[in-house]
Amino acid sequence: MPTFKKLASGAVQIRIVHRLLPKPFWATFDDEKQARDYASRLEGLLAQGVVPASLLQPAAPDRKAWLITRCIAEYQRANSVPLSDVKLLDTMRPQFGVLRTSDLNYDWAEAWIQAMRREQNLAPSTIRHRHGALARCLDWMTRKHPDILIQNPLRQLKRGFAVYTPEDKVYLAVQGKSTKIDEERNRRLDLDEEQRIERVLEPLPQELLFFHLALETAMRMRECYTLYQSQVDLAKRTINLDRSKNGDNRQVPLPTPIVTRLRDYLKVQKAEIALRDGRLFAYWDGNRDVTVLDEVTSDVSRIFRVLFMEADVIDFHFHDLRHEATCRLYERTGLSDVLIAKITGHRDLRMLKRYASLRGSDLAAHLW
Repeated sequence: MPTFKKLASGAVQIRIVHRLLPKPFWATFDDEKQARDYASRLEGLLAQGVVPASLLQPAAPDRKAWLITRCIAEYQRANSVPLSDVKLLDTMRPQFGVLRTSDLNYDWAEAWIQAMRREQNLAPSTIRHRHGALARCLDWMTRKHPDILIQNPLRQLKRGFAVYTPEDKVYLAVQGKSTKIDEERNRRLDLDEEQRIERVLEPLPQELLFFHLALETAMRMRECYTLYQSQVDLAKRTINLDRSKNGDNRQVPLPTPIVTRLRDYLKVQKAEIALRDGRLFAYWDGNRDVTVLDEVTSDVSRIFRVLFMEADVIDFHFHDLRHEATCRLYERTGLSDVLIAKITGHRDLRMLKRYASLRGSDLAAHLW
C-alpha cells in the first residue's frame, strides 16, 4: 500500500514498497489528486507483474527503455499527427540524441525547458508549442506503453513554465542576450485599409479571392492555398477541409459575398483550374511534403507582404486576416464561443479568445 505525506510546501510525497521493486519508490506531486492517481496506476501495473522501466535500477539487465526518438517515430506512425506537431517533433528530434524514457523525470523536464529559455533563447510561445507537441507524444506513450513510461513529467510542470524567470534574465544579461516575452498581435484592419488593399488586388483575381477567402472565412493560409475545387460546395455554402492544422476534418460555412466571389472565380478560371488538376490557386503544386508546404507558406507570405506595403497598410501580416475574421464573427453574429471554434478550427477556447480582441470603440457601442 502506498503512504502519502503532505509537505510544508503543499506538495504531496508518496512512498511505495513492493516485492517487484528493487527498493522503496518515492515521488513528489503538486497535489494529492496527482499523487493518488499516479499511485493507483502504478499499483495496477505492479499487480499485473509489470514494472515500469523508469523504476528499475540502472544496472538491471532486463531494463526496458526506448529512445525518445523511437517514441516520436512510433507516435507518428500510429497516429494521425497534425502537420504542425510533425514539424515541431522533427525539429526537436536531433537534440534528444540517446535520451531514453528511463531518463525522463521532473528534473529533466525542468532542465529541458530552462535550456530552451537560456541556451536557445526561444520565445515563450515557441517553448509552449514544443512542450505541447512532445507532451502529446509522451501522453500517448503512457497510454499505449505504460510498461515503458508510466508518467509524463512534462504534465507536472507548473503553469507559466515558459515565462523567463529573474534568474534567466540575469543569466542572459551576462551573455549579452535579451529576454523574450510573450507578444500577442492585436492588429485589426481598418475599413480604409481594406479598401486600399482591394484596389491594389483588383487586377489580380487570384490574390483578390485569396484575400477575401481568408478575411471572410477565418481559414488559415495553408487551408486556403491547398484547396481543391471538389472541396467547395456552393449549393450548401460550405468548404470541406479534410485535414486542418490540428489534423481534424471540418466544414467552413461561407458568407454570401464569398459565395459570389467563388462562383465568379470558378467560372472565369475554369480552364486554369482544370490544368492544375482542380487546385484553386497556382501557389502550390499538390506536393504535401512538410518542407514543400513550408516553402509555399513563406512564398505566399512574401507576396502579400509586398502587396500590403503597396497598399500602404503598415505592420500587417497575412495571418492577421484570420485574427480579423475571428473578431468579425464575434462582432457580426450572435454565435457562441463553441460554434465560432467549430468555424475557425480552434480546439482550445483559450486560444480562440486570444483572437477575439475587439476594439474598445466597438465594445463601447454596446454600453448605455
